[in-house]
Amino acid sequence: MRAILWSATLALGVLLTPAHAQWNPTRPVRIIVPYPPGGASDVAARTITDGVSKRLGQPVLVENRPGAGGIVGTEAVYRAEPDGYTLLLGASDAISIAPHLQPELTRYKSEEFVAIAPVNQITTILVARPGLDVKNVAELVALAKKSKLSYSSWGNGSLGHVSGETFKSAAKVDLLNVPYQGAAPAAQAVLGGQVDLMFMPGPLWISFRDRVTTLGALSPRRFENVPTLAEQGVSVVVEIWQAILAPPKTPKPVVDRLHAAFSEVMTEPEIKEKFAKMGSVPLSSTQEAFQKMILADVPRWRKILADSDIRPQQ
Repeated sequence: MRAILWSATLALGVLLTPAHAQWNPTRPVRIIVPYPPGGASDVAARTITDGVSKRLGQPVLVENRPGAGGIVGTEAVYRAEPDGYTLLLGASDAISIAPHLQPELTRYKSEEFVAIAPVNQITTILVARPGLDVKNVAELVALAKKSKLSYSSWGNGSLGHVSGETFKSAAKVDLLNVPYQGAAPAAQAVLGGQVDLMFMPGPLWISFRDRVTTLGALSPRRFENVPTLAEQGVSVVVEIWQAILAPPKTPKPVVDRLHAAFSEVMTEPEIKEKFAKMGSVPLSSTQEAFQKMILADVPRWRKILADSDIRPQQ
């Protein structure tokens, strides 16, 4: 009898160990968006919070923490407690690109973030301010060779900055990068004529396309029937992923529970339709496959930046 009881106790202990128990949050979960309100990351996070909240049984709150092109908010999550209550709406610019261009500011190791679930992929659209006398990429290149033009970005190392520098290298022109705190302020700058150009995220372009001159898509194929830059003689492809990430060493039961909740939301037809209308492609993946993708994305961008001769900021 003692042997039976001992065996039963051991079996119960195995079942109840943290490694096997399902994690359920007991207080609100925060998603840190490392950019100001109104940008593509902010909109993406707020689109999925209700669905995730229903699945977790707790409120899911969005907190904007902008600064340094996404680095400030990204580092805050990197140093947060790995308990499942502080997450990051991360993007490839702060995770995969910024460490190569701003190594002194990125005091986090991108490969140590725990991938929870991908959210979407965003295409970049090259636009010109109202009144700039260009209608296509060829006319823009010709103008840029005669006069110094500027473009707005949402910080050094951001997707907007890298898109601009990659375009400069491919088109053999010189452009001045004017960084702002986020994509939304950068878009307002081009709308207001403070800068000439912007490499605008698809979701923002959907909102502002009637107020700017659209020149081309930095994608392998047409986006909303916008001709690609490659079709116009400048071969540049820059796309960005956005995803939910957790601090390093987040326990597996927490990761599994969060992955299930976010992944289920991203497969809902209504959510897919919302992202499509916003100008992005919803993504889905296993947690393991997505983790491997992030690990491969960091060295991939190192090569892209080196091939385009985009160097670390001084």
